[in-house]
Amino acid sequence: MKFKPKGRKIYRRKDRFEHLKHVRHNTFSVILTFLLAGAIGFVGYSAGAPIVAFLQEKNFFITESDNNNNSEPTETTEPEENIEITETTEMIETTEEVTEPTTEERLGFVQKAPDMQGYELDVSALITETALEQALEELPEGLSHVLVPLKINGGDIYYATAVKDAIKSNAVQAVLSLDKIYEMISAKGYEPVAVINTLQDDNYAKNYSASSYHNINTGEIWEDKSTVETRLWLSPENSLTQDYLSAIAEEIEQANFKILVCEGLSFPNFPRSELDNLEPVCGNTERYQALTELLVSMRASAPETAIFVRINGDDALFGDLETMYAAEYLPADCLLVTMHTGNKKDVEKLKSLSTTVPIIIEWQGEEAPQSPKLESYILNPENE
Repeated sequence: MKFKPKGRKIYRRKDRFEHLKHVRHNTFSVILTFLLAGAIGFVGYSAGAPIVAFLQEKNFFITESDNNNNSEPTETTEPEENIEITETTEMIETTEEVTEPTTEERLGFVQKAPDMQGYELDVSALITETALEQALEELPEGLSHVLVPLKINGGDIYYATAVKDAIKSNAVQAVLSLDKIYEMISAKGYEPVAVINTLQDDNYAKNYSASSYHNINTGEIWEDKSTVETRLWLSPENSLTQDYLSAIAEEIEQANFKILVCEGLSFPNFPRSELDNLEPVCGNTERYQALTELLVSMRASAPETAIFVRINGDDALFGDLETMYAAEYLPADCLLVTMHTGNKKDVEKLKSLSTTVPIIIEWQGEEAPQSPKLESYILNPENE
């Protein structure tokens, strides 16, 4: 085998400046590349920013915050708005609930039915201070209230009233002031209660005939001849009557009486043969409304005084319409129902006479009735 002889290698040394020339060239290329990239970035941002903003506005991009919301939803304003709407709806439903009116709302008064063990004085006890002092000393034990007859059947008034119409009618029969009467009774530890007869009034009707009933044909005042003595009555719908009794009620309240008992609050027994000749109210089937107007007028003048209405227990048991109307429709704070030994067995029936007004039994006698059913009562020996 023949071997080809190897030739001698010849190495050529580069020029030292040629290396530097390559370094400079490479460095310049790098710098130029950075400059071009920066220029392209600047131009791209200037032109692309509006486009990016537009795409973001149209929700083409899902941002990091959106991703976070999808994984862990945070509270938004929408649930709060729903809560507010729900609460508003509930409030409206509560407001629109229909409830039955209470007795106070329906009749327009506040009921006051105290636990009462009372005693009614005779008018003779109101003539002088000495007479009143003696009467108070002789009262039975265990009483809480003392009833004072300030205006009685016929119209006489047993206190020094300042009502001018009462003075002109010669109705005043005593000189003690209401303040003095109240003070003397209170000093003994009793609650004073005023009592007035409202419509059975000869004095006022004689002097102010327009306040009474009349024969519409002759103009003459109507006289009630059903009793031993001829009586005159006041018409409850007449403004003179309302003003007169309201003035008395106001005077009673100003003397600090907390309770005013109204008796005689009814119509007389008009003979059927005379009804055609009398005012329409006399035969009206809803004439009790005139009694209501009278009580409303008196209450307006004495708004802080409780008004009690006294009715006859026998009338209630025998179905007297006026008594039943008084029990159900008159704006009274309480009913005083008179009883006696003859109708004592009907005490439960009388105590449930009214479905709207509290009942207090008035016992006609000197001593308290021996009955556990009569927790409250008024002793009235003069009616025995």
